[in-house]
Amino acid sequence: MDPSVIMEAANASAKRLSGWTPWEFTWGLIRKGDCTMFEGAKWTLFPDGTAAFDATVTSGDDDDAWVIWHVDLLDANRAILGSLATEHPVGGDWRKFVQNMPSSAERYRFRAWATFDTGLWDDIVHLKMHSSC
Repeated sequence: MDPSVIMEAANASAKRLSGWTPWEFTWGLIRKGDCTMFEGAKWTLFPDGTAAFDATVTSGDDDDAWVIWHVDLLDANRAILGSLATEHPVGGDWRKFVQNMPSSAERYRFRAWATFDTGLWDDIVHLKMHSSC
């Protein structure tokens, strides 16, 4: 993949949720080429080292795919602490998440699950998602 087509997007907002205190990182509208990730896409990180992604995506072309190349965990100074790792590696890449979009007439729910080093929990403040379509 040509690096010039990969877009990075820092989260639009972050907040700790009540109770078990997970982090919820959300994004506004993201567009890349003919593809759209709608406002409200979010990664939720839990203290046990698990994470869940939920978004809605679409494309103006048939047989497209939204690819999250990697998601960086950042500290308060925006220094990279590590990356989320997928439970289902795509092409052997444990940092990559893919949602295929066969029809341009449909919206697709992009859901993914990941893990991270629990030792980073107290330092995580931001996420940066690198994606393309």
